[in-house]
Amino acid sequence: MASVPVLVDFIKFLSDKTSYDTPTEEVSILQTHISVVSLTGQFVYKLKKSVLFDFLDFSTLTKRLFYCQEEVRLNQRLSTDLYLGILPIYWDGNKLSFRAEGEVVEYVIKMRRLSDENLLINRLKSPDFPMSLMDLLANRLLTFYQNTPTSPEISAFASIESIKTTMLEITSDFPDSTGQTLSPLAARWIQTALFQFIERNKGPLEARIQLGKIIEGHGDLRSEHVHIEHNTVTVYDCIEFSQRLRCLDWLNDLAFLLMDLEYRHCYPQAAYLQHKLLAVLEKDDVSLLLNFYKIYRACVRGKVDTIKFRETEVSTEVRLESQQKAVRYFQLAFRYAVLGSMSTVIVCMGGGATGKSTLATALANEFGLSVLSSDIIRKQQAGVDLYKRLPDAERAHLYEAQVTEGVYQALAEKGLAEIDKFGAVILDATYRNKEYLKQLRVVCEQKGGRLVVIQTMATEKTIRERLKKREAEPTISDLRNSDYVATRFEIEYSIEDYVDFSIKVDTQHSIETLINDDIIPYLMG
Repeated sequence: MASVPVLVDFIKFLSDKTSYDTPTEEVSILQTHISVVSLTGQFVYKLKKSVLFDFLDFSTLTKRLFYCQEEVRLNQRLSTDLYLGILPIYWDGNKLSFRAEGEVVEYVIKMRRLSDENLLINRLKSPDFPMSLMDLLANRLLTFYQNTPTSPEISAFASIESIKTTMLEITSDFPDSTGQTLSPLAARWIQTALFQFIERNKGPLEARIQLGKIIEGHGDLRSEHVHIEHNTVTVYDCIEFSQRLRCLDWLNDLAFLLMDLEYRHCYPQAAYLQHKLLAVLEKDDVSLLLNFYKIYRACVRGKVDTIKFRETEVSTEVRLESQQKAVRYFQLAFRYAVLGSMSTVIVCMGGGATGKSTLATALANEFGLSVLSSDIIRKQQAGVDLYKRLPDAERAHLYEAQVTEGVYQALAEKGLAEIDKFGAVILDATYRNKEYLKQLRVVCEQKGGRLVVIQTMATEKTIRERLKKREAEPTISDLRNSDYVATRFEIEYSIEDYVDFSIKVDTQHSIETLINDDIIPYLMG
């Protein structure tokens, strides 16, 4: 061992099961960029690394002790008996020990070890997840938010300038992330959404201070930091190293957990928790403000996983997993920025070969959504190979009115099931029969969701050129030049007569141009 212990020595010490007074069969070590965590049979020991970043300073032993004390103090607000205290690590010139022999060279926080299976992040994986757990969590958070005091010092962290600074920090490395974990469209429009919201809502944001909504919250409220067992809710691992990051609007605190639940495809749980808390703590409609904070929180996680993706010292497997997570977080942030948090069905519709499927796929890739195609459902229901074009007589039966009605009914049912789980979905179909669109609108309204229709248009010349390409390329659609009659495949009704949100786009332009110049400005308008 070195004459003065370094990080590797502390890790070796914490990895040794004989280092602890309480016997343990095994020890597991977990590391983040700011800490080393040792898990024994009954307890957890957390050591803060000697690091200095733009958002924290653990560079001296005195500072590390202070933040250990802060972590215990702050976390005791939402966890009754989890944190057991702070233990010094001694160095006698030869070895490290928890016994008072030599000088104190480091500190660890000692905690009870919680059962992994009762962490909310794991409980949510159960198909029969009891919503009563969300009641317990809601009650715990309500007690916390109702009894956490504010002050002028705390409220200062929610000034307009402070919020701007925070948003600038979170978007500062967007240029470096573009192409790695963030699409150019997402980078542009997430920034636009964040800063436009601030400029347009200065009054409401400042009013939150006057209303006493700014508190010293948790700051990192996610499902992996929530434990529920025997009707007891324990929330831990709050941000202790930055007062600025934990002094915030309580909606900003909650937004992290809601975003986290939606990222994990737990929309019913998120909606339930949101309703329970807002019904008690807010009198006005705060949905737009909550969505603003969810954009920010998704970007926080996207940034964290992008940083992890860039760390060359971690394994390729971990780096790729981090990249995939970052992509999904930024897709979710982009979706919040453009669509908001309301359940949404996007229909890409139009005549044959007008580009609706290409557009649907592009939007799905940007927003991280699924595409449900009438062509695929039609062939799946018939038990036909997706890329096989049947002889004329069999194909005619495949497109009979009764069959088509069943296809559109299945499309609506599958779409609604999708938004129940994922919050939004894209449907790819012609919708030449207005009755199918009217029926979809009705069921969306019954579900409290929004229906957005994008109608694709193209000239007959372009359509025929696209159909000609299909002769040589495998395609799911059965439409060919020999079938095409312009009047037969046109949409003969005005879509705006049946839905509130609709736009027509000319697919002569590139898909990215259409999305950037026409679709996103319309959806955000």
